[in-house]
Amino acid sequence: MKALPLRSWFPVLCVLTLACALSSAYGQITPSADAYTDSTSPNKNYGSAVTLDVKSGSQISYITFNLSSIPAGYTGANIAKASLKLFVNSVTTAGSFNVDFVSGSWSESTITHNLSPALGNTVVANVPLATSQAGDYIVIDVTTAVQDWLNGSLANDGFALVPNSPLNCSFDSKENTGTSHPAELDIVFLGSGPQGPPGPQGPEGPQGPQGLSGPIGLTGPQGPAGPVGINNRGTWVPTTAYAINDSVSYGGSSWIALSVNTDSAPGANNPNWQLLAAKGINNQGSWVSSVNYQVDDAVTDGGEFWLAVATNLDSEPSILNPNWQLIAANGAAGPAGPAGPQGSVGPTGPAGATGPAGAPGVAGTPGATGATGATGPQGPVGPPGPSGGVPNGVQHFLGGPSPYSFTVPPGITRLQVELYGAGAGAGSSTIGGGGGAYLRTVLTVTPGDVLSVAVAEGGAYLSNGGDTTITDTSVSSTILADAGGGFTTGAGGTTSGSASPFMISHEGGTSSGTSGGGSYVVTSLPVPAGSLYTGNVGGGGTAPFNAGQDGYALLTW
Repeated sequence: MKALPLRSWFPVLCVLTLACALSSAYGQITPSADAYTDSTSPNKNYGSAVTLDVKSGSQISYITFNLSSIPAGYTGANIAKASLKLFVNSVTTAGSFNVDFVSGSWSESTITHNLSPALGNTVVANVPLATSQAGDYIVIDVTTAVQDWLNGSLANDGFALVPNSPLNCSFDSKENTGTSHPAELDIVFLGSGPQGPPGPQGPEGPQGPQGLSGPIGLTGPQGPAGPVGINNRGTWVPTTAYAINDSVSYGGSSWIALSVNTDSAPGANNPNWQLLAAKGINNQGSWVSSVNYQVDDAVTDGGEFWLAVATNLDSEPSILNPNWQLIAANGAAGPAGPAGPQGSVGPTGPAGATGPAGAPGVAGTPGATGATGATGPQGPVGPPGPSGGVPNGVQHFLGGPSPYSFTVPPGITRLQVELYGAGAGAGSSTIGGGGGAYLRTVLTVTPGDVLSVAVAEGGAYLSNGGDTTITDTSVSSTILADAGGGFTTGAGGTTSGSASPFMISHEGGTSSGTSGGGSYVVTSLPVPAGSLYTGNVGGGGTAPFNAGQDGYALLTW
């Protein structure tokens, strides 16, 4: 059998790498094409640009992904979640944009404003973008779009990033080798059942009789020399001159040189290098707040499995935290097993004799107490519950016109509750306000119960932050959980409620001098002027005169 040249194995290695990724129920796909168009230059092509520009009134960006690496036979039913991840290069004017379907084929090398395809329905509307998000990733849920493509109900012509007014921003394209942060389509696949055990080996057949030795044939000509093997050069060094088939390690991945080069860093868009083995997932065990996590670190938290998509410290994983990607959610508890049969009742003891009549008679001796019946056998253990999946529903509540009313959906008996107290206003001209408290717990509820959710607004100057509470009004007026507001003296809020003890319970941050006490990250929420921690909720106001941040409530089932 003739040996394949080394380069002929590169597609095989790529397929194996993707197969390994899919076997861990997680996939990552980079664009097959990306470009933007500009109505002020209607005939110019920007397919080789290093950014994807999005500007109100003139610029629209287009991205498409090749889904052929997903195993044949997979449909939308095999997709647990799909996320579009974009790296924000710059934000000149803050605003929002829509993610729309593209209704027509297009080519990266020929698309212009005058030759752009039609836009289809909106996948996600009003994605917010602030100037502070430059140099960071944003993650957008596009699960339904990928399911439609795999089901064949819509043709896969990619996404269009369409600006709303006002907005002027740019994202990294796949041609940007300066940062190498192209767009990504991250997919979480539903797991399949375990492989069954191998069957038993059949018996070995009897050896046949040895045949007669044939005559020795003539010596054939010497074959051609085989292909040159890989030459491992260790870690990539910019001053080293690399030859074809030299291999190096760079950025946690292995690369092989396709041409002679010097000071040419390996990358997905560098034609001098070919990826041999990509960086894998680094399992770090349980999440710890003091650990500085890197991209592709994996942790467990709250019974769920998460993957870091950005470097972070003291940033607890959650579905609203853009630093983490959910890989495997916590499954529901299995049903309880049946109760064992009740033991038989012991015999009743004889009654005591009655005393003689008289004034006064002597009390009779009481009868002996019957023996206790034997304990019945323990019932069998109930079957295990189904494997975990993604949440069925999410409902959040902002500070303002509370209390809100929430009716427990049919079939739901447990709710995960996250409450954030409101931050206090500044306590004086030199003291910042305290931050609101945070708690997370699971409530046992009945379908049809009506819950009252009160979300406090941030305290004004010299005013405490209000509490964020949840109450079951169908049963009583008992407060089930309470995340306290901050205090103008600078102390953080505390937690309480009849659902205690909680799964997670943190007091609010205390102020430090004129700075308001910090609280907890919840993206895309309004932040009052003068607050210390942009993007947090329940933080205290800075001194002097500033108000604290509003509270927040999140229900998941």
